[in-house]
Amino acid sequence: MNILKTTAIVAVSVVAALAVASIMGFQLSEITAEEIKAPEYLYAEGVSITGVFKFREGAELVPIQVFAQTKGFQRSEPFIFSIQKVVGFTPLLHKHADESFLFRNSESQKQDWNPFDVEVILSTGPYEKRSFTYNKCFIKDYKVNTLRDNEEGYMNKGFAVVEDIVLECRDMDMNNVSLQALENAKNDVEAQTKSSLDYQLEQRQMIK
Repeated sequence: MNILKTTAIVAVSVVAALAVASIMGFQLSEITAEEIKAPEYLYAEGVSITGVFKFREGAELVPIQVFAQTKGFQRSEPFIFSIQKVVGFTPLLHKHADESFLFRNSESQKQDWNPFDVEVILSTGPYEKRSFTYNKCFIKDYKVNTLRDNEEGYMNKGFAVVEDIVLECRDMDMNNVSLQALENAKNDVEAQTKSSLDYQLEQRQMIK
């Protein structure tokens, strides 16, 4: 009897937690990165990939396992990139994938229906190393796939169920955060150091 009561209490608690999570899923713009508990995967040099999707309904942080910039470097190419992520709690991203499916027979309607912005951030720990900012994007293709051969890269054993998403955007900016930090540090040093011209001007004022 006690086991049945405990099971019932746990079941109610899980349902309540899921209800809260479903409500909070539409308020992700208020959640900080520290509060997002993403699964840990192994990457060389400890690099992690995070997508910040800025929809009309709100912002959503999306942990990404694979990121590929496929087109956009050449002048005549459209800005296209692909991501692969383990299926997780990303309701706004799924909403837009569903809408792109509904408008699949009209490419122009799919592009014009509520475009969104995306920032893909490559970081090691709290330090951003590289990022890409995409504007006015839409989901060009969406697939769910089960990895059977290289699933070790995700969980060391078993299968990995992932979402493969291709996005096309109208604009893209490549951000070099490390270089900007170096330039800012250099400017700070130069501002604190007098140039030879400054010394010459001071000497002339003293002579006068």
